[in-house]
Amino acid sequence: MEIKNLVFLLAIGTAFTLLFSNCASLTGFQTGRTVGQGNGEFLASVNVSQTPDFDYDFDDTSEVFYFTNIELSGRYGVADRFDIGLRMNTNLNVALDGRYQFLGDQESPVAVAAGFGVGTFGVFSALWNVQIPLYFSIHPTEMVAIYVSPRYTAQIAGGNISETVNYLGGNAGVLFGKKFQIGLDAGIYNLSVLGSDPVAIATFGLGVKVPFGQDD
Repeated sequence: MEIKNLVFLLAIGTAFTLLFSNCASLTGFQTGRTVGQGNGEFLASVNVSQTPDFDYDFDDTSEVFYFTNIELSGRYGVADRFDIGLRMNTNLNVALDGRYQFLGDQESPVAVAAGFGVGTFGVFSALWNVQIPLYFSIHPTEMVAIYVSPRYTAQIAGGNISETVNYLGGNAGVLFGKKFQIGLDAGIYNLSVLGSDPVAIATFGLGVKVPFGQDD
């Protein structure tokens, strides 16, 4: 009886994961400052997000679901102005990205960077997404960072370009702390496919950053 109950709970959990995992990872918590060569950071966040029902043709009247996920990510500085990151969450999204800082440095009050990332649902899935973010941040003190990050994401299933889901929007938030940081993040995006009206979704998160590397 206990085994049957366990199997039932696993089946329900898998069903909910598959239902909500079609939505690409839209978490933020990133500023325009790269981490610096040889340095890195670890981020853990809890996020509440929305997604439309991808099993049907969605439009501005589509039902939107709320779900919660936990995301873990890490970044490493390949050079002073370039770092790479890997993130994964409980919705089975996995993503790899790079960020290049073209304005400011790790101590400047204003920083701007550009990024590019590729993600997938699981490891061997036919559901892929490409993300193009920009990162703008101001640092009034070393204890506070305020950021805005517009982003475009294209999600493609099985190479079918005509059914690409387009995400257009961005994240904004604030990070508190010089080394160990606590952050609040919010994002809003319009989702659309060819010939459909956009659907607005939002995401909110609470995150913790911990640095590692030569400048700890």
